[in-house]
Amino acid sequence: MRERGDLRSEADLDELSMALLTALQGGSLRSQTLRTAEPLRASMNAALAYVRSFAD
Repeated sequence: MRERGDLRSEADLDELSMALLTALQGGSLRSQTLRTAEPLRASMNAALAYVRSFAD
């Protein structure tokens, strides 16, 4: 995404990918435990907003 110009050059791709993966795993676990999709939806919305904050 950075090579295409979608992300600013200072975006740390390793950190962004870790944040997305962590949000997915944590949200998934909470959703399974609570038997509702809301935790997964909320965690992914937050993670994607974080990635968007680096948009060029």
